[in-house]
Amino acid sequence: MSARRAAVVGPGRLGTLVAHALTASGTSVVRVAGGSDASRARLREGLAGVRDVPLEEVAQGVGLVVIATPDAAIEAVVDRLVRADALDESHGVVHLAGVHGTAPLRRAGLAGARIAALHPATTVPTGASDPSLLHGVAWAVTAGSRDRSWAHELVHDLGGDPFDVPEDARVRYHAALALASNTVGAAVVTAGLLLRSAGIADAGRLIAPIAHASVDTAAAGGAAALTGPVVRGDAATVRAHLDAIAPDLPEVAAAYRALSRAVLLAVRPALDPEAAATLAQLLAEPSAGPSGADA
Repeated sequence: MSARRAAVVGPGRLGTLVAHALTASGTSVVRVAGGSDASRARLREGLAGVRDVPLEEVAQGVGLVVIATPDAAIEAVVDRLVRADALDESHGVVHLAGVHGTAPLRRAGLAGARIAALHPATTVPTGASDPSLLHGVAWAVTAGSRDRSWAHELVHDLGGDPFDVPEDARVRYHAALALASNTVGAAVVTAGLLLRSAGIADAGRLIAPIAHASVDTAAAGGAAALTGPVVRGDAATVRAHLDAIAPDLPEVAAAYRALSRAVLLAVRPALDPEAAATLAQLLAEPSAGPSGADA
């Protein structure tokens, strides 16, 4: 992929970071389309030589088109490019959405372009432009047999580590990553709310070390690495937690129950059946009475 020219459609957080990573690898990003006026302006300011063009012209003079739009817009972008007769066998077209395989790119493939679905298993901070953020990151690659080698090469150029995800497994793959990122983050945010409600102002200092350690050990050891009262079958402690939280913070109590049910699901095979049943009852959502209040 060295000495190539590329275009980016949809220069949001990930699209912008990939544009900088392509440039660092020797692939010049020369055209941008889609996204907001502000996002296109930031990309032009951050990378020399980028032209802001209409979508139908974005593939002119480039070998690679990176579609980094919202997931639902990918197919429409491809359709517009194909209708403009903008794609042929000289192009590679990739999208960066986690949930989709190559189906949204089908018409580009019929036009002769190489196609692949690429998704980095990481989060991208707002305003990120440092290509090293993608170094060593695992990338899900979904591509046909003729395009797989090319797609892997592109990921390597971005500093990543490609692994193949079949077309029919893509949604489950993305659901797993959503749980591992957003749900874990939500648990940390909820824990911070609870600590602050207890008068502990510097919640992050307490939460960050234990959260990082828990993620690392769980990633390495699976359910066997989980700890805490649910894992021990300690219903009395779980009841005490809920009694302390529910009266004043019902939304936090609901999050506690939901997240603890996920822990119980993971460790239930190792628990005493009676203890597991007691925990399941404690962690069930309270039933609602006729007025909508918890009964």
